[in-house]
Amino acid sequence: MTARRTSPRQVRRLAGEVRTEVARLAYHLRTPATRSGITPTRLAALSALTRYPDGVRQGDLAELMNMSAPSMTRLVEILEEAGWVERRRDPADQRCLLLVLSPVGHTTLDTLRDESATVLSEELADLTADERAALAAAVPVLRKLADRHLDG
Repeated sequence: MTARRTSPRQVRRLAGEVRTEVARLAYHLRTPATRSGITPTRLAALSALTRYPDGVRQGDLAELMNMSAPSMTRLVEILEEAGWVERRRDPADQRCLLLVLSPVGHTTLDTLRDESATVLSEELADLTADERAALAAAVPVLRKLADRHLDG
């Protein structure tokens, strides 16, 4: 028996379906954050900063998030005013500042993640064992797709 090839049309259709359903789920999972006044962009920036415990330059974060420098400047001001982010001198170049997630930022993200995980856990418990197994099998594939964008 030969393997059946997937046509470009089928791949596009799958891409559209995955994008739509991931976006719907992401919207639902962001609800605790939006109730706390954290917009999707602010949440994305805070989440990105968790990958850089030693800090990241503002320009690098802007590039990572595909934002203009002026938009990133305003975003960082908002994050700093809320106490979620701190600016620290770059030990490698004292002229530069690094953005670091503050203890308040860590606590805020942990709380939001716990809230989202609790809601999602309850929903996953309602699935059949086969549905949970299918979802578990999809996690590495979704991670691979996400990592392509995060790792540049």
